[in-house]
Amino acid sequence: MPRIAVFGGNGYLASLIKNQNNKKKNNYIFFSRKKNDKNYINFSSFKKNLNILKNYDVIIHLAGPNQNQLKKDKKLIQTKNRITSSICDLCLANNIKLIYLSSMQVYKDYGKKDILVNSRVNLNNCYSKLHYNSEKIILTKFSNHKKNFTILRMGNVFGFNKLNNVRDIDSNLIHSLCFSAFQKKKILINNGSIQRTFIPSQIFLYVISSIIKKNLFYNSIENVSYKNLYLNEIAYIIQNRLKLLFKLNVQVKIKNFKYSKIFKIYSNKYLKFKYSNKKIYFEIDQILKYFKKNN
Repeated sequence: MPRIAVFGGNGYLASLIKNQNNKKKNNYIFFSRKKNDKNYINFSSFKKNLNILKNYDVIIHLAGPNQNQLKKDKKLIQTKNRITSSICDLCLANNIKLIYLSSMQVYKDYGKKDILVNSRVNLNNCYSKLHYNSEKIILTKFSNHKKNFTILRMGNVFGFNKLNNVRDIDSNLIHSLCFSAFQKKKILINNGSIQRTFIPSQIFLYVISSIIKKNLFYNSIENVSYKNLYLNEIAYIIQNRLKLLFKLNVQVKIKNFKYSKIFKIYSNKYLKFKYSNKKIYFEIDQILKYFKKNN
């Protein structure tokens, strides 16, 4: 059973790994920069942690600010760069595999044009630059080493078995729309024409598990998507699920919508998935049931 260290242990994606049903199949330990946490880690004195971390097989790097935090303090980009560099050094010194969670936001034409791994990146956006910088550090650090890392450019992951933090509502598009539907009996979409790729939490967990189990570390950048949808489509799905589950009528208001061709995201064969409405509906139903129970 591989030993896996998860950095950024208090974030949303980490909570999905922590609360998954089959977590016993892998030995996950969650590290956080919060001093009161059980597995506190100080990246500024990282060398002191080497004896603790050197026996791990895989590191999942989720540490870093979200978009709202970055808007308040752009210096967090430099902090994230130092953390990523230290994690790479740790991996190289101890032959540890690395999974880095990047974002589809790095692409300049995300949601507008078809996306390949070598599509144009957006360096004018701080969040995009944050992830792109970390990617470059990893590529440089591992340039003379084979089969050590995988970088995953993820779309919008949504859903949960258990909600650990209220922040996971505000910072997640589908979660916030579901919450608004319950609180205000209304979903407001300013621009329904925006397209995004959405990934059910179970697909996210499958990707992480598959990479570790099948040793899919090819020193590569991979696109991870599931279904590309307009924002207005998501709003109407939530409206219909609420009607079906709870006979609750919710108004959907779309301010702007203009049809355009749905963009495509090109992924490697082991990260392609057969689309099922049921997976989307299941995840949204889980969110809605949680809000209903805890309203």
